[in-house]
Amino acid sequence: FAGKVAVITGGASGIGLATARRLHGEGAAVVIADLSDEAGEAVARELGERCVYQHADVADYDQVAALMARAVQAFGGLDIVFNNAGVGSFAATPDLTVEEWRRVIDIDLSGVFHGCKAAIPHLRARGGGAIVNTASIAGLGRAGSSLAYSATKAGVVSLTQNLARALAPEV
Repeated sequence: FAGKVAVITGGASGIGLATARRLHGEGAAVVIADLSDEAGEAVARELGERCVYQHADVADYDQVAALMARAVQAFGGLDIVFNNAGVGSFAATPDLTVEEWRRVIDIDLSGVFHGCKAAIPHLRARGGGAIVNTASIAGLGRAGSSLAYSATKAGVVSLTQNLARALAPEV
């Protein structure tokens, strides 16, 4: 990944953090996005050169667009986007509030759309790139997950498949 530039949402912990460390360790410049400024800034300090942190709420398209622009400004372009930020919801369907439904949809599904939409022009400007979206087995209709979480992950699977058909082989 030497010379590549990656944006990772939800990059201050878990899968996002492990991915940031791996890409950075293999030579990529990494922009970490998260809601936890303390954790995100700690990751940027840990990784040092070729890593910056930017606060971004993926539910807000303008913040995601600014995140992608930051990668281009800081490192000259964008090659990889990992739409990883997400939240869980464990409320049973009868107990699921409309507000919780919207929160999970806004972060787990709309956040992925925002990342893709904001990244595509920058990826194309570099001649292509890669988008990776975190889904889950819950998106394949497996029992046991909450309604909101499962619905978003099914949406991410479909969104990813449709984007792959529409953008390949460039992205």
